[in-house]
Order: sequence, then C-alpha cells, then structure tokens
Amino acid sequence: MADRTTVGPTRYLRDRTGRLRYLPVGLTAAGLVLVASAVFVAVRPSSGAAGGFTATVTGCDVRSPGTAQVGYSVTNEDRTTHAYRVLVTVTRGSTPLGWGVSLANHLRAGATGTAQVPITVTGAATGASCSVHAEVFDGSTGHHDHTRN
Repeated sequence: MADRTTVGPTRYLRDRTGRLRYLPVGLTAAGLVLVASAVFVAVRPSSGAAGGFTATVTGCDVRSPGTAQVGYSVTNEDRTTHAYRVLVTVTRGSTPLGWGVSLANHLRAGATGTAQVPITVTGAATGASCSVHAEVFDGSTGHHDHTRN
C-alpha cells in the first residue's frame, strides 16, 4: 500500500515526514490578504473615486420662539446619482437645542439640492448656530407604490 505522503491531493504539500510544509506559508498569505482587504475597505471613500459631496448651511433663522428655520444645500460631486440623509442641528455653544433629519433625493452628478427645515428648539435660541452633516443614503425612503395590488 502506498505511503500517505505520496498519494492524494496534498501529496505535493507534504515533506518526507508527512507534515504539511506549506501550511504556515498559506495561512500567512491568507492573513495578509484579509488584512489588505480590510484596509482597502476602511480607506475607500463612500462616494466613489471621483468625488463626494458638500453640505452647507444656507440660512439659520432662530428668531421665532420654539422653532428654528434652517436652510441647507447639498452638492453631489460624484459621477452617479445619489440621495443624501442630512442631519440638521441647532446648538448654543456645546448645548444641543434641537435637531432633525431631512432627505435630498435623486441628485444627479454635479447637481445641488436645497431645502428649508423647521427644527423644534428647546430653551432660548438667542446666540444659537446651525449645522448640517450629510451622508450618502441610497436606501429606501419609505415611499411605496400603492397603485399595484
């Protein structure tokens, strides 16, 4: 009967004693591939190679008691159409007074979307500032087609 080191699919991977000689090399290579993949995913921009987006506050009216009117614009600097989820916050110093979420849908490459968002604020808004933070949101917006049964 043939020796286990001379037959089977692993016969070229074993040394004369029957031990797998390339196992440490294979495991090391697999680990390096895993680490390289994780680094690639971590540093890859979420918007693609061309671009990204910018979100800016275009208006911050805190004169009405209990409500702030915050205007913003989002510019799609990517090569494809995207939707954006925009977090709108009103703060006085480091104290949050109110926040809301707005969606800017179907912005073509290079297009700019604008919106005015009413934000309920707690406390006096005198001296408050407004900010926006956007992120790509190409998921479902919750609108459904009710024309089909």
